[in-house]
Amino acid sequence: MVIPVAINNAATQYTSRHGGSIEIYNAFIEGWQQAQKEKKANIKEATLAMDDEYTFERWWKLYDKKTGKDKCMEKWFRLTFDERKKATEHTPVYVASTPDKKFRKDPQTYLNQHCWNDEIIWNVPAHLIEADADKFMAYFNKLFAGTRIPMLTEMTCRRKGALNYIYTYYQKDILGVLNKVLDSSHLTGEDGKGFLATFEFIFNPDNFLKIKEGYFDD
Repeated sequence: MVIPVAINNAATQYTSRHGGSIEIYNAFIEGWQQAQKEKKANIKEATLAMDDEYTFERWWKLYDKKTGKDKCMEKWFRLTFDERKKATEHTPVYVASTPDKKFRKDPQTYLNQHCWNDEIIWNVPAHLIEADADKFMAYFNKLFAGTRIPMLTEMTCRRKGALNYIYTYYQKDILGVLNKVLDSSHLTGEDGKGFLATFEFIFNPDNFLKIKEGYFDD
């Protein structure tokens, strides 16, 4: 049997620290354990050092179900940039569709099964009645009339679900965020960069918080 270099080195160091008095079997067990610890530490360091906006810590905070963090970090390290981007963009909507965490997949399962490719099924809570949704649609269209932001013609089930999530957790911030959108040349497409915020963009929880925190302020 060929002993991996990392384990052999760790075993040698272990026996050396104990003056050569440790049996080789125990030394290799300790060596293997030490190698695993070093591997995890290296993966953690490399994952936290990723130099783009789709970081593990950002995704972990968005997912908001704290279980199996080390395993998730190892998996995140092996994802491609496009996969990390898709997971980060999909997660806020998935979380919004599963406000009760006991019905939300464990984060490791989400990553292992590439759930960012799954369709999200919204269960619109009963307290968001049609009249409320229609009133908000009318307000939204009136507020952004005269801008390039697309007007709403229908409050679909998906839109109602997104609105209800934001209303549930950020009710006091909604008007302020919409006014920030109105004042942002980037979000209204006035800066000429080709981007234009839609209802879906604004009421994505991750984007909503970015707008609230001034990420798109002029």
